[in-house]
Parts: sequence; structure tokens; C-alpha cells
Amino acid sequence: MPTPLPSWTTAGGHNMPIPDDLTENIRYLVSLLPSIAVASKRMGINRQQLNKYLNGSSAPSLRTMRKMATVFELPTEALMLPPQELRRRLTPGAGAKPDLVPAGMGREAALIRNAAAECEKSAKALAPYCGRYFRYNCVPEMPAFALRTCAIIFQRDGMTYARVLERFAPAGSPWLREGVRRTLHQVCYVQDRIQFVDYGTSEGEVTPGFSLFYPVYTSGVRHLSGVMLGSFSFGARPIFTSNVVMERRPAGVSLRDDLLASGLVALNDPALSVEVRQRLCRADGTPVMHLAG
Repeated sequence: MPTPLPSWTTAGGHNMPIPDDLTENIRYLVSLLPSIAVASKRMGINRQQLNKYLNGSSAPSLRTMRKMATVFELPTEALMLPPQELRRRLTPGAGAKPDLVPAGMGREAALIRNAAAECEKSAKALAPYCGRYFRYNCVPEMPAFALRTCAIIFQRDGMTYARVLERFAPAGSPWLREGVRRTLHQVCYVQDRIQFVDYGTSEGEVTPGFSLFYPVYTSGVRHLSGVMLGSFSFGARPIFTSNVVMERRPAGVSLRDDLLASGLVALNDPALSVEVRQRLCRADGTPVMHLAG
């Protein structure tokens, strides 16, 4: 039997309480897409209105619920299921019922859903890594420099994310808000590795971005080492790989100071720690980078 739709979807009862399950399900479905901007575009919903659905201050009409469900090839009543039931039925191999499994789901959508399920399961393993970091990597156009970026790993609603703020300016130079690129990354603990998937900017700009780190098994996290795949943010935008290092910031350091210190740092700068330099570079001091193709 289909789940009955609530009366406010047909009678317009704006004073009726908004079901918590509906709000949580909308948040979950939106989280499966690269960004809120992308979700708004695909669902055909004004972004400001979608934000109201996400924070629970407004309830969608039946017509709007149909738009949301259509993106995932779901029946409209699926949005009223208990959240865990919706997630279970959306996860392949978890006893999904035929009426709630998108028959024509593409490979990309299936991968996103699988990744989201893995990220939720890995939240406990990732909890010790939450905090603020400097992220260091090199870029092909400036091989004598490391790009120092401010990154914050946090958890919300059982998922782990990283907010990354980067700027292509000399470290320590005056900081301008418009010169900072802000991206959101989803963080997963998969097969003994920590994965960062770049979801792009809040404006919907998406560039290739993926990082793979090796976890730390001792108490306390000082450095994470790994490899990143990315593209430079201007010009021809070549795709490249680089060694990447996450350096934990000490407690008490202000975010403003970290943002001011973000930017391009010469690899031979004495202020760059020996440990970071060794993780980024070969024995001869050249950065470990490879251009795709």
C-alpha cells in the first residue's frame, strides 16, 4: 500500500506541523547531488525555496514533491517514508523493493548513492580526523611553490565533509573575500583509505577533484599524506596528480590567521616544515607531480 500523503499537501494547511521525516528525506536526497545549486536546477525549484525545505521552515506542495521524486525516479509517497527505510531501499543489495528502486538509474547516480552509504557508515572511523588543517599540494604551472590551503573536516547528520578555502596569492598577502575559492568535499573511509571527493563550489562550479589519504592509527593526528587528482583553476586547466599533505592546526589558532597564511609558499621557504616538504617532494627537492595525458 502506498504511504498516504499528508493533508497539508492537498489542502494547503500552512499551519500544520511539517513532518520531520519529510525534511530529513529531502536533505538526504539533496546530499546525493553535487551541490544545492545542482539540486535546485535538476528539481526545477528556486534555490531559496529549496533552502526553506532543507531547514524545515517550509513544506513542499504535492506538485513540488513530485518534482523532487522524479529526479530519483521514485514514487512521490516515498518522500514520506521513515528516513532509514528510504535510505535502505535506495541502497543496492539491501533488500530494496521494486517500487522504490529506480529502474533506469545510470552508473553515475548509482555510484553517488553507494558512496553516500559508505560515507555514512564510516563516520565513526573518521571522527578523530575532524578539525582544521593546512592542506599542501603543488601545481604544474608553479613547480617551485606549494599551495597552502585551509581545510576544515566536520560531521553533520551522520556524514563527514571537508570545507576547503583556497586562494592563489602569496601567503601572508592581504586577504580578499572575492579572491577565495570555497569548495565542499565529501569524506569517506573506504577499504582502509580516506577519500575526499570534490563537490565543487556553492555557485555550482565543479572541477575534477579527488584525494586519497592514508589513515593514522596512533592517537592524535598531526599529518595525513596522500595523492590528489585535480585541475588548476584557471587557464587551460590541465588535469594533474600531486602528492598532498594535511597538517593539523593547533588549538587556539584563529581561522582568520589561517586564511591569511593560506596561499602560495616557496618550497625552499624556511617557514615550510621539513616534514611537509619531504612528503611533497622527491629526494632532489622537486615536487611529485604528473600531468595527465
